[in-house]
Amino acid sequence: MTSPVQAWVAERTGLKERLTAETLKTWQMERVKETIQYAWRSCRYYAERLQGVDTKRLERMADMQHLPFTRPEDVALRPEGFLCVPQREVSRVVTLFTSGSLGRPKRIFFTERDLEKTVDFFACGMSTMTQSGEKTLVLMSGATHYSIGDLLQKALARIGAEAHIHGNVKDVHSAIDAARGFDCLVGVPAELMYMARTEGDLRPKSVLLSADYVPESIIKGIEDRWKCRVYTHYGMTETGFGGGVQCSAGLGYHLRDADLLFEIVDPQSGRQAAPGQYGEVVITTLSREAMPLIRYRTGDMARMLEGACRCGGILPRLDKVMGRYANTIPIEGAKPLSIHKLDELMFAVPEIRNYSAKLIISSRANVLSLTVDTVQDLDADRLSEYIKAYFGSGMDIRISRSTVSPFTGAAKRQISIEHQ
Repeated sequence: MTSPVQAWVAERTGLKERLTAETLKTWQMERVKETIQYAWRSCRYYAERLQGVDTKRLERMADMQHLPFTRPEDVALRPEGFLCVPQREVSRVVTLFTSGSLGRPKRIFFTERDLEKTVDFFACGMSTMTQSGEKTLVLMSGATHYSIGDLLQKALARIGAEAHIHGNVKDVHSAIDAARGFDCLVGVPAELMYMARTEGDLRPKSVLLSADYVPESIIKGIEDRWKCRVYTHYGMTETGFGGGVQCSAGLGYHLRDADLLFEIVDPQSGRQAAPGQYGEVVITTLSREAMPLIRYRTGDMARMLEGACRCGGILPRLDKVMGRYANTIPIEGAKPLSIHKLDELMFAVPEIRNYSAKLIISSRANVLSLTVDTVQDLDADRLSEYIKAYFGSGMDIRISRSTVSPFTGAAKRQISIEHQ
């Protein structure tokens, strides 16, 4: 069945039966021009950055290269400078703490109309994996107004589905008990994997993984354990939470093209990547009211997929996001280390339900220290050899066993680094 996102894009753009990849690009470029004019008139940051930009040149995607990038540090340093509406019209402010910009947090603003567009897209995306009369349990966020859980609950009500908000998981056994009898579970990849490897008799029809990188090994692990279909979602606060969602074919994300323009650029040169080439995901909001973002560099690694999807979709899709450039650690004498690659390797081992990682850097050796939480006995020597076989001889591996709970409330997994 064709992804419902395509029909949603056709309707929201007004293109309807005229929707093709080319007509969509033309429509999006017109919205980019409008966004530039709106941002230039309405906020301090873009009034300075976009001065002198000739929107008449923006006829094709290639012309986007004439526009300056917006970087996360720009938002962190001057969040109010992006605001295009009076503070009284802001319905939600999300504060994101990052390691960049001298530790300054990013603040992302939304009006009620911005959040209504998110609910609208969520309703479409969730109809991929659930339907009227079914029950969904949201194992993340909370029930506060305009939280992710609240937005999902509103969205599911629109398609006649029932949603319960469990909130962030704090205890695996209470989460497992809460999940019994639900048709769809929504949660964070490592947390749902921990639940699956702790208890194998849950039988949801579908699972949606979001809020972090999703390793293929976690998808396979949950599908094998719970005998269900796993879908993944791509989005971030800066995209208005929703960005793209998989269809039943599982080949890339069908995108929120009526609200967002996606580009892939070379992370070094900033030039647009060739079709099918991996690069950095860059987004431009097309209908954001409170805080438009123009050519915002997400730091995520991915590529665009051209051509028809197996589901019948005809629009370009975003391929699997391969992690973040900033989280890749070069190691002398070994392959680069990232939590994303490590997740793929570690969660492919059936005995592992979670782990933590620390990289110890010294003049003598680089040591990757792994603390592993297992559901049964595990040969530590074999695991060490398995990890070292991938990364190479330039990194020593140490394995220890302990309980490692993923239920920390932190959105993103990471490798801690210690210098000796």
